[in-house]
Amino acid sequence: MNKGRILLYGIAIGAAVMPSLALAKSKQITVPRGKPSAVLAIAIYGSNCEIYPVKNVRIASGPAHGAVEIIQVPTKLSEKSGVCKGTAVKMPAVVYKPAGAFTGVDHVTVTWMSPTHTDNVDMAPEEMNIEITVK
Repeated sequence: MNKGRILLYGIAIGAAVMPSLALAKSKQITVPRGKPSAVLAIAIYGSNCEIYPVKNVRIASGPAHGAVEIIQVPTKLSEKSGVCKGTAVKMPAVVYKPAGAFTGVDHVTVTWMSPTHTDNVDMAPEEMNIEITVK
């Protein structure tokens, strides 16, 4: 039974999530030079705030001027999540660290599998292209 799903693309910062609920396949973000920064966090939750796991989060390409790692981030959904505000989630986050004194533009492509139904059996491929401006 498909109860619908909401994809939450955001940036995990400490214990909060600043989501972008748009289902865009690309995003732009600015990060500080020389410091690790979360550039993407992914959570999927349904209309009753139930959390559905994403699987196989991978870096498909990039970056050319830094390094990335995928970590699990425990956090709570922010007020931008509507009635799901405060729901505890553990989500994969992509953390980018620019190389040395690099400033300019870098790119990362992230792929993962998202559940298409509440049974978490049917999975669909997702992709996000991230343009990272380092200042």
